[in-house]
Amino acid sequence: MKQERKRLFIDKKNSAKEREEIIKWAAENMYDTVVFSLGDRFFKGAIGNPKYVKLIKRHSLIIEAGGRDFPLLLPRRLFFLHRDLFRMEQGKRKQAHHFCPTNPKTTAIITERARYLFARAMQKVTPPRIFHFIPDEGHETTWCACPACRAFSPAEQNIIAINTAAGALAKLDPEARLSYYDFGTEPEAEGITPRENTFRLKA
Repeated sequence: MKQERKRLFIDKKNSAKEREEIIKWAAENMYDTVVFSLGDRFFKGAIGNPKYVKLIKRHSLIIEAGGRDFPLLLPRRLFFLHRDLFRMEQGKRKQAHHFCPTNPKTTAIITERARYLFARAMQKVTPPRIFHFIPDEGHETTWCACPACRAFSPAEQNIIAINTAAGALAKLDPEARLSYYDFGTEPEAEGITPRENTFRLKA
């Protein structure tokens, strides 16, 4: 599957009017793909028929799902009762930015949440086939430093998390693909192999 698409990620805070202008701009500037967050209202059931949706169809833009959506995989509210699910920094668990990807309990929650988010997005009339989980902006290398995770670099921890979500995606749609963030290194060289249904997201 060809992945060299020119993507525009839509901020879920944008209003319908702002999205209309953004879609027009994307079409005029040779973008072929728009990406909505998995937590966006675009994937939360019926949204009526706003003009920006018509524009997407009119310009034959491809729809993908995801973005900086790692927080959706592990709800922050779980921190207060289940701190072990979250990343460790200098011996303390931190609620902000990512989680502990080697904890089996974290893995179980991520698997279920990913399945739910992917399945909801796939209920659209034109379901996305490409998905993204990009690390938090400015904290791409902020991952877990617990005893189990210290053996893995931030890039490896990212792939561990991506592979978990990709496993859920493969069961829903074997042809769908999930991107992983480009840390500038080869994950295989570091000892972690991305699943076959994943691909590197170029900057």
